Amino acid sequence: MTSVARGRPQASSCDTLAEAACELFLEQGYDATTVADITRRAGVSRSTFFNYFDGKAATIWFALDAFLAEASTTHRLSPMAAHLAENPPHTLALAIANAEAMGVTLELATGRAQRQAELAALITERIHTTGDPLVAEITGAAYAAAVFAGIWRWAERGAGAHRLDTIITEALSVARRSGLVDRPGRGDLRVSVIGTGAIGARVIRELASGHIAGVTLAGVVTRRPGTTEQFEGLNVTDFGSDIERAIDESDLIVECAGIASVAELGPTIVQAGRDLLIVSIGALADPEMRTSLTAGPGRLRRSSGAIGGLDILRAAARPGGIPGGVTQVTLTSTKRADSLIQQWMTEGEAARLRGLTSQEELFSGTVAEAVTKFPASLNVASALADATGLWEAARVRLIADPHATQTTHEIAASGEAGDYHFSLSNVVNEANVTSSLVVAEAVLSEIATLAN
Repeated sequence: MTSVARGRPQASSCDTLAEAACELFLEQGYDATTVADITRRAGVSRSTFFNYFDGKAATIWFALDAFLAEASTTHRLSPMAAHLAENPPHTLALAIANAEAMGVTLELATGRAQRQAELAALITERIHTTGDPLVAEITGAAYAAAVFAGIWRWAERGAGAHRLDTIITEALSVARRSGLVDRPGRGDLRVSVIGTGAIGARVIRELASGHIAGVTLAGVVTRRPGTTEQFEGLNVTDFGSDIERAIDESDLIVECAGIASVAELGPTIVQAGRDLLIVSIGALADPEMRTSLTAGPGRLRRSSGAIGGLDILRAAARPGGIPGGVTQVTLTSTKRADSLIQQWMTEGEAARLRGLTSQEELFSGTVAEAVTKFPASLNVASALADATGLWEAARVRLIADPHATQTTHEIAASGEAGDYHFSLSNVVNEANVTSSLVVAEAVLSEIATLAN
């Protein structure tokens, strides 16, 4: 395989030579162009040319070969794609777009085959260390094919009009969804969890203990050192704040850390082609965040956790379905008063909530307002709005009850599809009084469904 020679001069001369070569390939064809022609056009000596390249073909491939050299030192595809986007192979793109005119069809075919095989071998070697060798080889070949298909698609679409890493990410997502590489190197669905609070800890323990068939815990994303010490003896990998590592080593990432974590990490996960399961559905109350998280290529999944009945409401409100299927929806949530104390409240307001002796309406308004004021307490409101599409029209009431032993949600929805009324009471999670015990179980149920 032709490659960039080591110990070459500064990159500007390299680019000048490559541009001169491509001009000549277009003017007189690849076969008729010699190294002497290229050096003459670029105004440099033959020795200068060979300080850069080991042959004329390398003028086409040099940027991609630099990428492959980088790939040999890192096993993570996301950073490699980003590196390639920052140093795009423009001469290769020009050759792909003008293959017949340049006379490089054969060179492109053979050069691609060689380099694709090299990348496949690198990926296979990495996966082989943790999984079945046959699966590793198939996965490596599929990933490498996706990378090169992305490069060719980028060139054919117009290299200057699109980001290369975005197209490669889309191609990798297609490869994962093909079924060949959905579970890299293993038969299990590999899951990473963001957050080690009450919900996250329950999910992590169940996955790490092997209680969910077909699922392996890849690791945990944490903000503070030492938070995974509670899982001693369960062989839990702490990724720290390295979301890129979690993306590379997982099929699914599960968020159990709050709206801020969804906003900070969610777009990166989805844009990398990874599926994301969120508990903090309140993040979707922000229209821009909603658009970002649903733009793909990764899929956004929601864990409704504390409420049921969403399937029938989603069906009744389906776009293109029954006209005016659901036009009104209200939610009345009653929660333990002390669980509703917020950081924005004054000491007096917090003390009043602690001292309540009877029920009191604490809030009435839109979903967006509810999520802003009570971000950890009204994910249910966002789940309803998301299911019905009534982000502006849905109305939310929050009742503080000093005597409540359970959290109650009363849902009313109506429209041309019918009238719907649900009432649910959930036991409070004492480890996190803003949530219900069933929330973590809903997450685990969703993971099990995806795995099987």
